[in-house]
Formats: sequence, structure tokens, C-alpha cells
Amino acid sequence: MAARELLTAREAVEGEAVGGESASVFVVAGEASGDWAGARLAEELRRRRPELRLRGIGGRRMAAAGVELFEDSSDWGAIGVFEAASKVARVWRALGATRAHLSVDRPSALVLIDCGSFNMPLAESAQKMGIPTLYYLPPGSWSRKPRSLRVREVVDAIATPFPWSRDLLAGGKAQVEWVGHPVVEAARPKLAAEEAARRYGVDRGRAVVALAPGSRGQEMRYLFPALAEAAARLREEFDGLQFLAPVAPTVNPEEVREGLEAAGVKAVLLGGMDYDALQLAQAAVVCSGTATLEFACLGIPMVVAYRASRLTTLQYRLIRGLIGGQRFAAMPNIIAGREIVRELLGSAASPGAIAARVGRLLADDPERVRVKRELELVAAALGPPGASERAAELVLGLIEGEEEPGEARG
Repeated sequence: MAARELLTAREAVEGEAVGGESASVFVVAGEASGDWAGARLAEELRRRRPELRLRGIGGRRMAAAGVELFEDSSDWGAIGVFEAASKVARVWRALGATRAHLSVDRPSALVLIDCGSFNMPLAESAQKMGIPTLYYLPPGSWSRKPRSLRVREVVDAIATPFPWSRDLLAGGKAQVEWVGHPVVEAARPKLAAEEAARRYGVDRGRAVVALAPGSRGQEMRYLFPALAEAAARLREEFDGLQFLAPVAPTVNPEEVREGLEAAGVKAVLLGGMDYDALQLAQAAVVCSGTATLEFACLGIPMVVAYRASRLTTLQYRLIRGLIGGQRFAAMPNIIAGREIVRELLGSAASPGAIAARVGRLLADDPERVRVKRELELVAAALGPPGASERAAELVLGLIEGEEEPGEARG
């Protein structure tokens, strides 16, 4: 969906009239994980305030949750400077259009989700416009080391998923709250395992491996072929092995099906992270990202893999590894501060290496037990369920401050 044309003066007046009748929230999510979190937040806001007008930037999940999309960000996601370069012009245009839109159709509150390259400049613009702003899941909140503190000076409130992030961001203009991580409330099967097995045609007498290749185009290009070949090798080693493949909304299911079939692998394709089905897996191969936390909450031992272009791999090693001092890429390992799950990055994520590590999880009970036990500790560090509810409370607090009679804006 292309960015809307700037409103005319007449449309601006009408927009303000609508805003006067009903409070509005503008939610901005630039990637698949943010779209997912934004959708859960939108559902909670609508549950509490059905009359709220919800608009924003996001993808299919937010649209399905009732958010009127000003811009579709489904294909914005990119890892590394070089892959992101091709998207800069479009995203920059979207930023300018969003600034103009907010200036004439001012929301009661603005919610920014991750995606710092887009949302930080937008936060600075919103501050100048006097729009109450919440930053939900601020960029780099996973880091236990001090990062840029600029965010706490340009927004009114911050809802962070980790307690150490709350401590690092405290002391500025913004109210900072640790709300927990939304994966805790989401990654819960609704069906019992036996019922789920019947629904998805899974034989509980045979082992199951989940293949989660990611949501970005470059992940499908560089990582997915290695996962498909690894699955083929595992199928040869473990007789009757079954596969589940969660397909992100940004990925064409046929591309996944054809890629697996070309490798001689059949899998049950799932519409995203279907927790009812995924609870049946004994092990998983997971693209580095939020999905690793979802599998951690499900207690499924995993191997975390990532492959990208040579230039992006070099950038990662230089900036995040040598310069940034970040030892790990997988979120469970970052949270724990040590290697809980095996990471295979770049050339190390070969089909043979992936298959060998997953094979250990399927065959080595001590390894499985260790990983499952440590993943329980990671899940506990994500906080209690209810992150979306607590974030919604912060948003409604900003709106109520706006709605108070005589309250000065900006």
C-alpha cells in the first residue's frame, strides 16, 4: 500500500473533527515482529476502548486487528546496511508523508514499536508537534550495556520488555516501565497436544522438527535453502521424521513448499507461529530473531541459524562483534549471557552442520534436558504474561492526559 497523498486543508479540518469525537491512536511498526506486537496491542486497546480510532503503519496482522493502515511496511525488513540500501528511498518517503499526515490529522497518542531507524526521527518530529508518544519495545532493549539514551528524552513513556532496559533508560524525561515481553502471553498452545496432533496430521510416535526460516526476503534467499537441505539430511538419518514449517505473513507459502519439495522434504506448512502445532516439535531450526523467544517459551530445544550476503556478514562481525562487543546473536543466549542454544552463523550455517546439531537434540537426551532446563530460565526472564495489557494502560494514560479539560498540548 503506497503512502497516502497529503491531506488538503479541508480534509485536515474534517480529520480534526473526527478526532474531537473519538480519541485516536497511531501505531508504527516497521517489521514483522513489530507488526505482531502492534496487532496484540491494538486488540487490547480496542477491547478496553472500542470507540478508539486505530491507524498506523504495519502489516497484515495489524490490519486484521482493526488498524487502518496509512502505509504497509510488510517488505521494509532488512538486515545490514547493504540489504537496507534498496529500501531507503521508499522508507524515507514514507517518513516524510507520515510527518505531514500527523501534523494535520493529529492523533491522541502515537505508539512507536522498535524500528529505530524510522521511529526515532518520527519521535523527534512528534515531540515538536506535541503529540504524546509511547515507545514500545525500544531498539536495543535486549542489551545489558548502555546504548543511546536519546529515546528517553524525545518520548513521554517507554514500555520495555526487559528489566535491565528499564534501569538503563531511567532518569530521563520519559516514564519508563518494564512491561515484560509479549511473547510470554502469546506463545501458549490452546489445544492439548493429542488434539493438536489429530488436527495437523502429526504422528506422535515419530519425531517432529520445526523449520523456521524467518520473515525477510534475504532470509528466504540465503538461509532457507540451507534449512531445506539440512531437513533432507535429517530425514535420511531419522526414519519417519516429520517436519513443521511456520510461514510468516510476508513469505509466499508456495515458495516454502516448492523449496522443501525440491529437497525431497514434505512438511506441514503453518500460518505463522502456530503454537498449537509447534508444541509437538522435539527440536527446531530457527532463524535468529523474535521467533527464538517464542520457541523458548514453548520449551523446544533449538539450533539458531543465520545466513546473509558476504557484505552483511562482514558488517555484523565488525560492528556487532569486534566493535560492539556483542558475543551472541540468538536472543536466548543474549538474555542468559552465555550460550544456551547453539548458534550457526554465516558459513557455519551449512546444511551438514545444522543437521548434525539438530540430530544431537533428537538423539542426545542429556543435551535435550540441559537446553530445556535453561530455556525455562530464559522464559522466566521475559516477565509475567500481560505485556500488551500493561502497554495499553500506558497508551490510555497518555490519551486521558490529553482528554483532561484545560490540559495544554505540547
